[in-house]
Amino acid sequence: MTFAGEADVLQQSVVVFSQNYLPIGSINIKRAIALLVAGRAEPLAIFSRFEWQVRSPRITLRVPECIRLLVGKTERHWKAPPVSRRAVFRRDGHACQYCGSVKNSRSITLCRAPGAGHTPGKT
Repeated sequence: MTFAGEADVLQQSVVVFSQNYLPIGSINIKRAIALLVAGRAEPLAIFSRFEWQVRSPRITLRVPECIRLLVGKTERHWKAPPVSRRAVFRRDGHACQYCGSVKNSRSITLCRAPGAGHTPGKT
């Protein structure tokens, strides 16, 4: 017999940390159980506020909300995401970074100093 709360446990996600405690990502609880049982990860009681209990006919597993991988590379190379012109406009609300004007956002590179306006002669 399954209760409503028990079925939801397998839909939860677990935060995964690298060997140097850098957050890698989030995985579902089924994958976390596989990593814990295989010995490829260990539970992190430092960051976990609570644990889920997953029961099988033979064993009851406690799965924390955070685990640390024991295998893999120790360093994680961070990549800066590519910045596009459209992303910069979206970030700034389609306003000039220098004067804050929203009128002529296409000539955003022409306005070089605060209060200089959007004309090339004033740069």
